[in-house]
Amino acid sequence: MKATVAREEALRLLKIEHEAVEALIDALTDEEMTRPDTIQHGMYYDQECSFKDLLAHLVCYEQYAVEAIRDWRNGREHWAIAALKDPRRGREIHYGGIAERARLSLEEQLEEYRRVSRELERAIAALSEAEWRGAAPYATTGGVDLGGMIEGIMVLPPRPMYRHLPVHVPDESAYISSLR
Repeated sequence: MKATVAREEALRLLKIEHEAVEALIDALTDEEMTRPDTIQHGMYYDQECSFKDLLAHLVCYEQYAVEAIRDWRNGREHWAIAALKDPRRGREIHYGGIAERARLSLEEQLEEYRRVSRELERAIAALSEAEWRGAAPYATTGGVDLGGMIEGIMVLPPRPMYRHLPVHVPDESAYISSLR
């Protein structure tokens, strides 16, 4: 897969995503962020996720993108790339990202989200457009560049480009109102 947007555009959209998540964090109380079953969109039918769980879900994909950039630079393909192409394994990643972080306190989850978000923004900002469009350092079929590999993790359908939050919270004002 080849990148469908330039590196600067990907970074701009990712910053919009992070600002939207931070705005929700600022607007919600601790109780609202940890109240179960408040995320009604984009989750599997049997999930009863809180906003804190949603943060765990969002950070999971961003962490994989950070790791995948490191692996790329070391000439390796990150395991999540193939896993996300398989519906069963993709579902396991979806549930696993939340389950792995369930033990975290709200404060720890917020810190992890912020740390990983900053790390991903820095990693993408540090790339040149030539690196973004550079071919995979490992064997692939169909041609993959670095930006396309990141999109394969960050922009799975039905997500808009580098925006994951709107899949789960399509209307932030309505979401906040539903909690109050």
